[in-house]
Amino acid sequence: QTAPVCRSITDATNLFIMSDLPDISSMKLSELKSELKSYGIDSSTFAEKSEFTSALQNARNTMPRPSTTYREVEQPKPEREEKKSSSSSSRKPSSSSQRTSGSSSSSSRRPAPTPAPTTAAPAPQTTNPINIKKLTAMRSPVTAFQQIKEHPSQNIIGERNNSFLPGSPFSFSLHGSVQESDSAIIRIPDGVCLKMNCASVQRKAMDEYLKQKGSIGVSLRLSSEENPEMLPIWTFARDRSSGYTMSGLGLRVCGPRTLRLLAFMEMGYRSGQSVDVHLFGSVSLNKDAFD
Repeated sequence: QTAPVCRSITDATNLFIMSDLPDISSMKLSELKSELKSYGIDSSTFAEKSEFTSALQNARNTMPRPSTTYREVEQPKPEREEKKSSSSSSRKPSSSSQRTSGSSSSSSRRPAPTPAPTTAAPAPQTTNPINIKKLTAMRSPVTAFQQIKEHPSQNIIGERNNSFLPGSPFSFSLHGSVQESDSAIIRIPDGVCLKMNCASVQRKAMDEYLKQKGSIGVSLRLSSEENPEMLPIWTFARDRSSGYTMSGLGLRVCGPRTLRLLAFMEMGYRSGQSVDVHLFGSVSLNKDAFD
């Protein structure tokens, strides 16, 4: 009976904590980068502002809030109190030095005592850079972004934008097109791996698409920074494919990498009807990078 009350208190607390943060839509690019850095998220691979805003919104919703607030990161307060304490401490030894001046003359005639053997001080412990890199990778998501355009006007009528932290399942729907410029951009940060296991199409949508004259099917195409050419890795054809799912992709890519994926419509796209290709996989840390 008390569970709803606890939940409402938690929700109210979260709203109160987030109330002092600025609205993401009104933030500048430099402010977005600064707050993402406070969460430990690497934003060096982001190009569009929408990628920054999506990653920051996901960080606020899913990650613990950093120990410093947004305003403290942007405008640190001057350390006036430390300066006052240091200046006062520098004045105090003056009186004690006068008292010891008289005794120093009498003790100068005495033989100096032999210094006691000293042991070497232990070296200060430094943070393992591998642990820092691993912590940064755990907070760096894989992002998938695609703009949906109207042809031939090239007007943007929508977008698909998702982010996936290490340890989460990966799922993304590619909007079908015949233009390579409509491909989705997949960004994989350093220390993170993306594995794509399965691709599928909805049976009803594909059957409706194949009713168009000249339609053949749809192919999943991929390009990378090393090879920018769009090459097919799976094709659903009207007469050759026995199922609507391909479960043996086995594609694993580790960052830092940027991929482009496209659901290419094989003919029959004149009426504007297209089919989505759904991708499934997982996101994990690159264990080889931290050994």
